[in-house]
Amino acid sequence: MERLPQELLTGLPALLAAAKAGSATRAAAQLDTTTATVLRHIEAFEASLGVRLFDRLPTGLVGTSALNTVMPWAEQCAASIAGMRRDVEGLDLSPSGIVRIATPPTIASHLLVPRLCELRARHPAITLEFASDSAVVDLAQREADLALRVVKPTQGDLALRKLADYRMAVACPPRLVDVARTCFDELPWLTWDRPMAHIPEARWLAATFPQARIALAASELGTLIRAARAGVGALLVAEPIAAREGGLVRLPLQDLKPPGGTLWLVAHRALRQVPRVAAVWEWLEAYFVSPGAQRDLTLRDAWPVAEKASKAARSKKKRSR
Repeated sequence: MERLPQELLTGLPALLAAAKAGSATRAAAQLDTTTATVLRHIEAFEASLGVRLFDRLPTGLVGTSALNTVMPWAEQCAASIAGMRRDVEGLDLSPSGIVRIATPPTIASHLLVPRLCELRARHPAITLEFASDSAVVDLAQREADLALRVVKPTQGDLALRKLADYRMAVACPPRLVDVARTCFDELPWLTWDRPMAHIPEARWLAATFPQARIALAASELGTLIRAARAGVGALLVAEPIAAREGGLVRLPLQDLKPPGGTLWLVAHRALRQVPRVAAVWEWLEAYFVSPGAQRDLTLRDAWPVAEKASKAARSKKKRSR
């Protein structure tokens, strides 16, 4: 059997990260190491192969033609190692260890955290990690074990489960209700930034109000909701999230119908039956089909409509006179 050069195995993460980031510094940040370590691994990788893979420029690392040849093999090697790890972890006998869930921050804080004690009572040896950001994680590369997504995945060897449907509506700060009534075109909007332009909320706003006055674009829903509560603008948001946040009113849209939303539970198929992953999967399934979850996802009656809020605002104005 041919001996595998150690420098190729140890340098593989640095090579892949640098090729993707185009910078040793950014690659080091992704790998939680130093720039010098990344460059040392890359140099050892190049020396082992006898070719130069990157040109070092003041602006960063630029791949050579040799890198184009090496990358498919390197990616295949990384995928094989990830597959081996998944198969070995499938030999676990009891639900224990870390389960990393990629989820939007508002879902983690509003829906999952209040029920963590239920999971702890059933499986005290499981530790949850929330990867709560807006970036889509790569389940095949083990960036997470499970994911909660509002867009249905269409690629990859994935196990899917539809957890829930929910309604969306336009949430408006009370101070802007009269603006929306008198001249809807003057209403300032809050939306998602370019990397998130594919999600239903962003697509609906762009299609329905192509000339919308955008006051703020952000990549995190909590930021948009805080901006709405501060009176900056209106946004399309899931009704249960806006109802729980408070301080906003639901803006009637007459003939315009906001899109509905669906929450999906996703795992790599090879990990789905690993005991620790299966235990968390079943906990999520049990919660979202429970009466408590249905109440959490249908808080429409607890959310004031614009007419009532506008009337209250006018009454307050009269009293102040």
